[in-house]
Amino acid sequence: MTILPAPVYVERGASAQLVNCDLRIDNGTGVPWRLAELELSVHDRTGALAWRKLVNDNGVSPGILTVPNRDLPATGAVLLLNPLHELPLALEPGKLHFQLTFQRQDGEERTTATADTAPIVYQNKVALRLPLAGRVLVWDGHDYLSHHRRWDYLFEPIRNFGFDSNAARYSYDLVPVDAGGAMHKGDPRADAGYFGLGQPVLAPGPGTVIAAVGDQPDNHDFDTAALKTELLVMYGNRVLIDHGGSEISVLAHLQQNSVTVKVGDKVTAGQRIGAIGASGSALFPHLHYQLQDGPTGHAQGLPSYFHDFRRVLGARTVPVPVGAIDSGDLVERAAPPRR
Repeated sequence: MTILPAPVYVERGASAQLVNCDLRIDNGTGVPWRLAELELSVHDRTGALAWRKLVNDNGVSPGILTVPNRDLPATGAVLLLNPLHELPLALEPGKLHFQLTFQRQDGEERTTATADTAPIVYQNKVALRLPLAGRVLVWDGHDYLSHHRRWDYLFEPIRNFGFDSNAARYSYDLVPVDAGGAMHKGDPRADAGYFGLGQPVLAPGPGTVIAAVGDQPDNHDFDTAALKTELLVMYGNRVLIDHGGSEISVLAHLQQNSVTVKVGDKVTAGQRIGAIGASGSALFPHLHYQLQDGPTGHAQGLPSYFHDFRRVLGARTVPVPVGAIDSGDLVERAAPPRR
């Protein structure tokens, strides 16, 4: 068992801290096995046990059934997404110890695999701000059920395109909404009805533009053959901003001919760099945003914390000086406080 990626990052959210790591299981025994139990033990920085939780095959509808890819072929590898990804905020994780128990598919014999990792509580080097103005719904973030998180780069069709990581591990699909929370009016299949279409996309922080593509049509499509040479083609029109410190913002699915920057440009936080569109692999007009540690689709995703925004909690809003966002959140970019 190998814990991926390395290092493993801890993202501190509003109500929990998240450990969005994957477990790669390689089977060279020549015998097929099935996952029966997954246990996570968290030790503090002194080595003392601080928390332990498991999912197993006990009961009428056991929790282990919620974990996909439970069956190991006689040879080869599978990727398990860590289902015990939420840790209490009070924990100070120094070591994560995973223990997986497998049962032979043709008998009762059981065996275990273990692996340890020392996670890092990630803190951004650049001060980021939301890349859209107005009220925004995080239509899909990177929680355990989101499609960004559930990216199996060992799945053969995906692997064959050249993917070997999850650069979108901590990404968001951001959608402007009206006061009632609606994303569009009229037919949801018509792009023109989306309130966000054409709205300005803003640089989330200062940096240098290292990629700018703006000529792709807003047709929800891309050339899959081009993935062989450029994995980021799936994002259609896009701008990549290097903030320094191995932190690179990717802003994607931009509207055709809306990109206002070019490679080499220096940008400031809040500067317009394009507009919301539906280019590339976009279900509907929205902004895809992710922070990653390199300039290509082979990079690893990084947690991103945003400064100076408000959480919309029904009829009230709560100011957040700096914090994480995720699927389902309604947020608004606020004016930065006077220093």
